[in-house]
Amino acid sequence: MTLNNHEDTNSSHHDEIDMLTGKYKGSVVEDISEGTSWGKSRCELIGLHDTSGDAPLETPTLEHLALLPRRGIHEGSVVEGAVERTSWGKSRCDRMCRFPNTGGLHLTSGNAPLETPTLEHPAFLPTRAIPEGSVVEAATDRTSWGKSKDAPLETPTLLNLAEYQAPAWCHVNRSTSSSSKRTQVAAVAYRYKQYDLSRHSTIHRRCLNADRKRHKQIVNLKDVTVGKVPLSEKVQCLEMSYIRNNIVVCDGGDTDYDGIKKTFADNNIHYLRIRDGDLWVADTVNPSIGLHYLGLDKSSVFIRLPREAALGIMNNGRSLCMAMRTCALTQPQSLLRGTHNRVFTEDGNKYCCVGVQPGRAQKGVKSGLYRLKHGFPSEHWDILHKVMKRAEYAFDMYMSTEVIRHISSARSRVTFATMEPSPSSSNQKKARYYNGLGFGINVYLRSHIDADFTMSIVQAHIDNHNYQIDDRIVCYFAFPRIGVSVALRPGDFLLFNPTEPHCVSSRCRADDDIYIISSYLKTAIVGLNDNTNPIV
Repeated sequence: MTLNNHEDTNSSHHDEIDMLTGKYKGSVVEDISEGTSWGKSRCELIGLHDTSGDAPLETPTLEHLALLPRRGIHEGSVVEGAVERTSWGKSRCDRMCRFPNTGGLHLTSGNAPLETPTLEHPAFLPTRAIPEGSVVEAATDRTSWGKSKDAPLETPTLLNLAEYQAPAWCHVNRSTSSSSKRTQVAAVAYRYKQYDLSRHSTIHRRCLNADRKRHKQIVNLKDVTVGKVPLSEKVQCLEMSYIRNNIVVCDGGDTDYDGIKKTFADNNIHYLRIRDGDLWVADTVNPSIGLHYLGLDKSSVFIRLPREAALGIMNNGRSLCMAMRTCALTQPQSLLRGTHNRVFTEDGNKYCCVGVQPGRAQKGVKSGLYRLKHGFPSEHWDILHKVMKRAEYAFDMYMSTEVIRHISSARSRVTFATMEPSPSSSNQKKARYYNGLGFGINVYLRSHIDADFTMSIVQAHIDNHNYQIDDRIVCYFAFPRIGVSVALRPGDFLLFNPTEPHCVSSRCRADDDIYIISSYLKTAIVGLNDNTNPIV
């Protein structure tokens, strides 16, 4: 009887309801508000963590929010605070750290923990639940960065060229074929270096290298500026449309006798004569100073190395001239580059190209070593390969850090072929940047633009001569759109933007034999010339 009375008393006690709060007196919900019955953790009891609304770290209501009646939650209660912090949960860092979040050691977006579970399934997040600038939004925007080299081509962030344009010195193919897409992703790969997980020391070293190269260019290169007086007199700056639709060549002859001989078949050719002042000549007599021309976008149009630096790399061209003559003898006829890239030859000489080439009637690329089967000596091939590696050394010396990172990142993104030595060579290291060489004896070209992937390099050489600081000018390299020509002496290195209309002039003196050679990387090589391969 006594036991039953006691049970009735407890039952009647639980039935008493507070009319202000809507809770049963003595209920668990009331205990939550008072913070007395949840079993506070050791950290909270000794004051190590200040939690929102004085809620304990182990808040069981977070696991079953749907079971909580809304009428039982009053404004400002701990349960309401837990609902406002739905499902973020406490991170391991918050539970273990001896300092509160307010101390500034853990700054997360929206007070979210570092282990954000929604990052694993961003597609299931409603758009309205992702605040602008939040961690989730940033993760969603970067869903597919950092693809491996075997990643499929369907990588939307890499192909969004509207957001990441190819640099001014790089030609990319705009088609939707797999080969064209490879050129597109390779062209912008260097821009993703800022998102990689490099160490702070690596990023700091990159900045130092860029500053050193910029300082080197300022000290050792003279900025080329065409004044208003030359432009207002006789210098011709041709429009891009005119250059495309007309044959424009540069006559570098010192006199009328040395100049280009006109024929009746060449009546539609536009001649730019250096001796008549049609182009402004960029030159310097100081051997320790080079030339640097910047475009409107502050990218380099051309860089001519200081004379001293050029001769330090290559001070004579005897072996090179011999290799070029031998290659021309083993080639049946002069190479034709098409109407827009027309090559003019004098005295029956030939224009040649060696190195890696895209297959004409087949997919893929070929090494170009087939020339060895047609009588081209392997030692002469290795001489040409060595000249290319010297040109790459000049490229590294004075080219801006951004251009070098561009081609290095592209090579890492798409493993394209470069010129390789002959099988009999003792040094089997391939070229790092360029795939081929184009050269000729006493040739001059129509003004054109090249479908090249990076900055190209041109040199002028003469045979049986040790190059000197005070050598005379042997030819010019012209840029008709900007009205500038660059004087070239034997052994000079000129690095230029292949997307700017350009051409090499005829020789300054008719009695000289001028050997012109250029190093390039064709965009078709970067694309691998294989549309059946869907992998980048």
